[in-house]
Amino acid sequence: MRRDLIVIAAVLAFVAFIVLPSGLTEPARAAAKGPIPILPRGSGFLYDESSVVTGTGQVSLRSSFTDRGADSNGWMKGNGSLNLESLRSMNKIGPAVGFSQKTDLVFDGEQLKNKNTLASPLFDKGIGASVNVRFNVSHVDKSEAEMVRSINRFDNALSYDAALAFDGSWAIKTMQGWSIGMNKSSQRYTGSFQIQKSIEFDDSGK
Repeated sequence: MRRDLIVIAAVLAFVAFIVLPSGLTEPARAAAKGPIPILPRGSGFLYDESSVVTGTGQVSLRSSFTDRGADSNGWMKGNGSLNLESLRSMNKIGPAVGFSQKTDLVFDGEQLKNKNTLASPLFDKGIGASVNVRFNVSHVDKSEAEMVRSINRFDNALSYDAALAFDGSWAIKTMQGWSIGMNKSSQRYTGSFQIQKSIEFDDSGK
């Protein structure tokens, strides 16, 4: 009897040794990857991608993610010295989808061009919301975080946060809706600037 108890205790200790560390490290891994939009429970799939690029030369990057409830696409090209770290995550469960992306970029050189669009097509019962960013720089030091979450036509969110210093031009446009009379905003800066920008759309409280 005593021997059986010792065996059972040993097995439980072994299981705890395996399970507990993995359970404790998952939140740390999630924090390191950045915020992943919270979605309802259910069967689905998760996609994560991370990149670290350092070097000098020609740069050409393209990326896109398109779904009924979230859209992200963009490109970047140029020539110079580049240091880029990026994290992308997509989580989809049935019709619900979450997309998040974080990038840290340092560039010095001849020229670096970029165009990026982040959109929530189902925002506010389908009128849509988007953030569009473009730059053409000879130097930039930039940190950027983007997120789109869509549960249905009545629960959507989009956020964009950026902090950057640059020499060149940088422009941003936000839109809510696609027709005349909807909310629109555009800004453009040419020269040497330091900018912090935070944008949030959320219709879950309507």
